[in-house]
Amino acid sequence: MPSSGGTLGSTGTGQGDHLSRYIKDYLAREQTSERALAARSRDPVTTLTLKHGWINQLVNNGVERAPELWRLRALAAGMGVPVRVLTELTAAQWLALSVEELPAGEDAVVLINVPEGLTPDQKERFRRMAEGLARQMFD
Repeated sequence: MPSSGGTLGSTGTGQGDHLSRYIKDYLAREQTSERALAARSRDPVTTLTLKHGWINQLVNNGVERAPELWRLRALAAGMGVPVRVLTELTAAQWLALSVEELPAGEDAVVLINVPEGLTPDQKERFRRMAEGLARQMFD
């Protein structure tokens, strides 16, 4: 089993809860439990599986380090989403990368990396432009 490595960081330091919130929203939307998600979450590379207790910690911002790649692959497999989505949310949560989640259709979400140094008004304008583009792509 891989070591617990990962990137240092804590969700309690104001960096956000992007991945945690995404998982919580998924569980609510799919009306499924942490146990059921854990049962489906097997890394296709290592065949390691997630424990429901770890998913619970993640959902409740109790995971202090960025999840290892095998965990993200397992979670992606269990949720049926691209691992890229989870890695970008992980970067936003633990590395404070500025990422916006934009609805882009019934089950689609687009993540955008917001350029640094923008004023709040510029960030909002950038977000609106990206959201409009995402809607056009999925309509």
